[in-house]
Amino acid sequence: MINVAVAGASSRTASDSLRWAEAQAAKARGAGRVLAEFRALGPLEAVVAGRLVDLGAPKQRALLALLVSRAGQPVAVEVILEALWAEHPPPSAMASLQAYVANLRRVLEPDRAPRTPATVLRTCPPGYLLDKRVIDVDVQRFSGHATAGWQAWDRGDAQQALREFEVALALWRGQAYAEVANAPCVVPEVARLEELRLSVVEARCAALLAVGAHEVAVAELDAFVHAYPLREYGCELLSLALYRAGRQADALGVLRAIQRRLAEELGIDPRPALQHLEREILNQVPALEWRPVPPVAAQAVPDRPAATVRGRTTGALPPAPPPAADGEVFVGREVALRQLLEAMSGTAARGRVVTVSGEPGIGKTSLLRRFATLAGAPVLWGSCPEHVTAPPLWLWEQILRAAGTCFPQHPVPEPVAELLNGDLQQMVDGTEVATATLRRFEAIVHYLTDAAQAAPLVVVLDHLHRADPSSLRLLAHLAESVPANRLLLAVSYRSGEAATLADTLAALARSEMTRIALDGLTTRETRSLASAILRHEISVSTAEALWQRTEGNPFFLRELIKLLTTEQRLAQPHTVPVPMPVREVVLRRVACLPQPVVDVLSVAAVAGRHFDIEVVAEAASVEIEAALEIMDTAGAAGLIVEDQQRLGWFRFTHALAAEALYETTGRLRRVRLHRRIGVAAACAWAGDPDRTAEIARHWLLAAELDPSAAAHAAAHAATAARAADARGAFGEAAALWRQALAAADLAQREDTDRYPLLLGLGVSLYRAGNPQDGLPAFLQAIEESLVDDGVDTSRPAAAAVAALGEPLWRQAADGEVGRRLVEVLERALSRVTGRAQRALLLSCLAVACPSDGDQARRVALSDEALTLARFVDDPVVLARVLLLRVSALDGAGHRDRRHRAVTELLALPDLPPALAIRVRQLRAQADPPLDVAGEGPAVELVTGEAAGA
Repeated sequence: MINVAVAGASSRTASDSLRWAEAQAAKARGAGRVLAEFRALGPLEAVVAGRLVDLGAPKQRALLALLVSRAGQPVAVEVILEALWAEHPPPSAMASLQAYVANLRRVLEPDRAPRTPATVLRTCPPGYLLDKRVIDVDVQRFSGHATAGWQAWDRGDAQQALREFEVALALWRGQAYAEVANAPCVVPEVARLEELRLSVVEARCAALLAVGAHEVAVAELDAFVHAYPLREYGCELLSLALYRAGRQADALGVLRAIQRRLAEELGIDPRPALQHLEREILNQVPALEWRPVPPVAAQAVPDRPAATVRGRTTGALPPAPPPAADGEVFVGREVALRQLLEAMSGTAARGRVVTVSGEPGIGKTSLLRRFATLAGAPVLWGSCPEHVTAPPLWLWEQILRAAGTCFPQHPVPEPVAELLNGDLQQMVDGTEVATATLRRFEAIVHYLTDAAQAAPLVVVLDHLHRADPSSLRLLAHLAESVPANRLLLAVSYRSGEAATLADTLAALARSEMTRIALDGLTTRETRSLASAILRHEISVSTAEALWQRTEGNPFFLRELIKLLTTEQRLAQPHTVPVPMPVREVVLRRVACLPQPVVDVLSVAAVAGRHFDIEVVAEAASVEIEAALEIMDTAGAAGLIVEDQQRLGWFRFTHALAAEALYETTGRLRRVRLHRRIGVAAACAWAGDPDRTAEIARHWLLAAELDPSAAAHAAAHAATAARAADARGAFGEAAALWRQALAAADLAQREDTDRYPLLLGLGVSLYRAGNPQDGLPAFLQAIEESLVDDGVDTSRPAAAAVAALGEPLWRQAADGEVGRRLVEVLERALSRVTGRAQRALLLSCLAVACPSDGDQARRVALSDEALTLARFVDDPVVLARVLLLRVSALDGAGHRDRRHRAVTELLALPDLPPALAIRVRQLRAQADPPLDVAGEGPAVELVTGEAAGA
């Protein structure tokens, strides 16, 4: 076993060291100073004080590469050992690791004074980390330049995009993190960077096409496609580049080669974009020819692929969407996509309207983006901002600017030009404002419908619920003309805010509207999404746990999946805290509600995701009618839904929403609310065994308030434990008994009775098949019953019979536990005088005595117990003594005694059901069998290990 200790400790305390290191980092940061530069896009290099430094032996370099791959995050010692020694670290591994760390610290901080904490490579239990505040890593620079390039492309600045992409690619010198590229913990990051690099290569080639460098693009793309023959976007770019370079036959050859490869290797067809490009090349569509990029470009369609607007924008293909590592993994939605594509197909004869609705984060925008990549037609995209107030018709300005770029051959009508130039005087001057507005609307409608005459056109209006009134009126006006034109109008909005769009939706409904209401992803789709983001397969149980917390909301899922950074979190997603972006979104929605609604929702969040409105109203001191009105308001906001199965019950739409509200409530207030809810629930659910666990949960969470609350918690937990036992949930019952004992200890009251709690715990543990913990619980119960002379003397015997009357006890009675059992029973015998109790204790002691010890003593104890039992006019006591006698006398020399005991047991009348079952079991285990009267030869009965099993 390797001692997993963290190197770098000094004589100063850990907190002092941490403060010192933070101060050094802050000092360096404040001075704008980078202490070390790392180059990981190839063989690892480090630059300190402007010079390359020697990173030492291969394993030492691998250690640093691993830390660089997790810059700013602690890397556990166990993870390091696994990565460096391939899951089989030698005994000296820790010593070697500590030496590597010390060496690297000397190299990375040559001027650090002795015995002062490191600033770059810091100790951070349970391992080490590189402080990203004082280092520079080329991986981050590469990602930054790539992002800047895509942003420049979206602005229409192809030259700047090309410069950023080239700077990003120039940072690569080989495989990323080459020293540890195959380490399980680094493989996902290496794959992410490689995918990002390939996307940037494609984006750079798209930018080359945009600036007219077709020949250069051909040379670059030809090598790229040979290396990655199944990347459809690269083949698409190469085909267009060849066409523009005057090589039409080669361009068609590339498209047909990728079509053949996809069919032969994967059994699929090329995506519609490639098929569309082939048709355009065959028809020599003029729009494929290169045109200079305009100085100011229209707003680009978000993440739109090249085929969507090929030849109709600047003549250049946009770069591919950002890779999956940026979070834009798309799964599921097959039915919704099919509906959109069917509507798209129908526009060849008649225009269509499609609405996409759903709660926030459900994936409306992602669905429309995905549809845009498959539409095979120009897509004009407009979106309403959330955090600022947009000017009138801002939504349509975006659409019209994009249309001007897509269709330069269509002249822009004067009213449209006035809108785009910001000249709105005619709309507010004079007395015929309505007439001027209508004329402007008509001009916009004609401009868009004329553009759709030659080929279908898609207009996407995203986040329509945020649109200004003028934009909504124009949309309703355009909807009247949609059926007569080849126009697909796709709009998205939040279902919880549909009321504000009632008039607009009514107008759209008159134009053959298709409604798509998005729900959460399924468990299978949740698993696919998580596996794609994490780049390794997750288990079904993990996917189910993720779904339970999010109900498949893609935004919630993505943020939660990002926090699955350890094996423990993967195995137990319910332990992951609420992601900060999710918390901010939830709290922002809650903040828009009236304060009385917020107050009741806070109480409901403490009550749980599912809650009884009467209990919440009582705990919040709100009348039930007012509480129901509050539920209506919260329901309209999409935070609460009514339970259709249980009258009076509601639930939060997402568990994460309830958790976010719960976490924002102060700890003391939460505890006090738990007590109020516990009081209200105990009153509302009195006599309902199915609710006892929920009542106990609230009281247990309030137990720390004061001794009275702790005593109530112990009592309710015991009630819940008995209910769990009754329905066969023995593991749950054992947990509740333990919580009841903890609450009883917290109460610190002299009249606290721990005996029934310990007895109940022992019984539940036995029934759960856990005698190792159950027998000690029974021992504690016996000892507890002997503490006070005034306690009922029947208790020791009852606990002893419960412990030894089941054969399971032998599995836990070895060694010290067995000796302690005998001692406790002997002590109990010295305190008990009643015949019945002594008979039972003597029988239990006979069973507990070691089977390899004094056989005569066991016989004597059992005989004495049987004699006493016969003087007691109680068949139950006699039956228990006889059953214990069969278990105690387990040797071959006691065959006759066991036979007589079983015979007498069979003759006892009116036994309780549990004892009668045990007797029948003994009879069934006899060989040869006994008859009802007990007649027959002496038989070998089973010993205590099987008796009553």
